[in-house]
Amino acid sequence: MRYVWIIVLAGSILLNIVAVWGFFNYVKYGGSPLGDLKRKLTGTTKQTAPTIPYAQANTDLLAEIEAGVADPRRIVFLGASITQRWDFRTYLPELPIVNRGVGGQLVPGILTRYHRDVLELKPKAVIIKFCSINIRPQMPLKVLEDGMSMMTQLAEANDIVPIVSTIIPAGKPEARIGDYSVADSLARFNDWVRAFASEKDYYLIDFAAAIADDDGLLPRDCSVDPVHLNEKGYQIVSDAARSVLQKVLAAE
Repeated sequence: MRYVWIIVLAGSILLNIVAVWGFFNYVKYGGSPLGDLKRKLTGTTKQTAPTIPYAQANTDLLAEIEAGVADPRRIVFLGASITQRWDFRTYLPELPIVNRGVGGQLVPGILTRYHRDVLELKPKAVIIKFCSINIRPQMPLKVLEDGMSMMTQLAEANDIVPIVSTIIPAGKPEARIGDYSVADSLARFNDWVRAFASEKDYYLIDFAAAIADDDGLLPRDCSVDPVHLNEKGYQIVSDAARSVLQKVLAAE
């Protein structure tokens, strides 16, 4: 029995030493002390590299382009979650659209992948669509304006037709954040997009005008939540896009 208590006492002391070491290691370096202990004992480390959205799809498309079998009329649709959820084969089956929507992505994030998801794919045209999640107190509208300006300039510099679009409005529950009016700021940005398209003679898909209700909000019967669309909503915005995209493909 005596030896059992000695073992228990020794184990307790050892655990306390490890706990104290772990605490000071965490305070000094941050991170997980247990993970660091495992690396020291095993001499190994395991780090999972973050995945790149559409990496394999882009590789496959580039191979088709190289082989000369990709549709030369392809149009990249660049956006966030609404774009990602958009089933173009269902709503716009006659158009060669390449979906490059990434859920939850803001304008700065879209810019970081613009080269691999647009320029490298050498499409005929690119649709530049931002989501209402960009309209926040901490995000100046100038960031959105500069982002759209940069993307259109990059497209033109690479012989890609830029197609700009208005932001689909949010529903009433997302229309305000405290004293900040998402609806008003979104409307101001959409007005800027319309003026920008007119000034630069760019193609414009006015999603907001097509789907907004009388208060400038996303109608409840067109949405599954205050931001995302249901089947009816997608049908409306697809109809708004169709005529513009047909003109783009028909142009020389």
